[in-house]
Amino acid sequence: MKALVAFLIFLTITASWAAPPHERDGRLVDEHNMTLYVFNGSGFPDSKSCEGDCARNFPPALAAPGDVPSGSLQLLNNGHGERQWAFEGKPLYRGLMDKKPGDHGGDGLNTVWHIVQPR
Repeated sequence: MKALVAFLIFLTITASWAAPPHERDGRLVDEHNMTLYVFNGSGFPDSKSCEGDCARNFPPALAAPGDVPSGSLQLLNNGHGERQWAFEGKPLYRGLMDKKPGDHGGDGLNTVWHIVQPR
């Protein structure tokens, strides 16, 4: 039981350390400096806009409980009871094809996935 309580405390502390999206090397990145993407297709991402499973390959960039919007970064309810980061009204997604900071393998994928380059 003590181990479970310690683990829950660790998760709470770790979540509070998560940083909102920020700019790095001209791109918007998450708290691990991994590239974030927007979907520029019509509607929501679907099987035609992704290679394989969209939800798995481009998971939403979710906000931590204490995160607050700032400037061009907003928080949207993604319809699943979760708060998702958005840039200028467009929901942000992570790209699981990227393995290390600086990777941006999803940029231009199927002409609808793009990195975010703040002005």
